[in-house]
Amino acid sequence: MNAKSGNLILFPAIEVKSREQGSAVAEFVMITTLLVVIAITVIQLALVLHVKNTITDAAANGAHYGALANRAPSDAMGRTKTLISTALNERFANDIDVTVYPIGDGQLVTVTVHTKVPLVGLLPTGWDLTVRADAVRYE
Repeated sequence: MNAKSGNLILFPAIEVKSREQGSAVAEFVMITTLLVVIAITVIQLALVLHVKNTITDAAANGAHYGALANRAPSDAMGRTKTLISTALNERFANDIDVTVYPIGDGQLVTVTVHTKVPLVGLLPTGWDLTVRADAVRYE
């Protein structure tokens, strides 16, 4: 029996549906918002890993290029800067150091790139990232 009208309720599911009418829209908005935030976070994480891997590869390539017999440290810096600027953005290639250390019969060419990890999109505004790559020049 229904307490309000005194009528017998034959289909209680119909009454429940009328009380929850419109809740599907609210649930859809909440779940969609959560899924969009998760998707944007995953995309940004993938972008951060892409930037880190690209800078690591550019530093290694620059060190190997600078370790060739007829190359100078400035060639290593130029190669690294060109690779980073072409693949990402020239703002990621503002601070590149190249040092040459004597080791045994050869030299160790070290390329170090200091930049910032992208926090939003491809803007280098996040936390600091330092990548170092070495290559041996034999004489």
